[in-house]
Amino acid sequence: MTRSPYDTRRSRTVLLVVGSLLLVGGAVIAYLGGRDFFAAANMESMDPQFGSFFTMAGGAFMVIFGIGMLNAGTLGAQSRYVAGETMPTVKKSAEYLSDGRGIMGVGRTVDDGAAAGTQRASGPFCRACGTRNDEDARFCDGCGASMA
Repeated sequence: MTRSPYDTRRSRTVLLVVGSLLLVGGAVIAYLGGRDFFAAANMESMDPQFGSFFTMAGGAFMVIFGIGMLNAGTLGAQSRYVAGETMPTVKKSAEYLSDGRGIMGVGRTVDDGAAAGTQRASGPFCRACGTRNDEDARFCDGCGASMA
């Protein structure tokens, strides 16, 4: 089952909001617990209570989960950025290392259909399946979806 863009946007928003709250709340709780723990550790008659230590540890775990949720919420943007930065370099490297056809299709600079003498579609790509269609196509050749 595929998710609609609305569901994805809502999930991303929930991850960002809850992750931010966990990060800020966890930082405050870890600070308060750490302050009490280290203040008790500096006293000469240290009382062996571990409540402040567990408060500090709980806050630290909240910070870790908050950072993880923020990372999950921004994963799509991170992936798009990395792909945009690395693919031109990968394409040039594949072109340099091969005969212009690329390595397994990466960095292809020669149109295989034109080289073989066959006619290839030169129109738009289908939004649903990614198949390239004829210039004047109204429906996709691969999946039948509307091209409009």
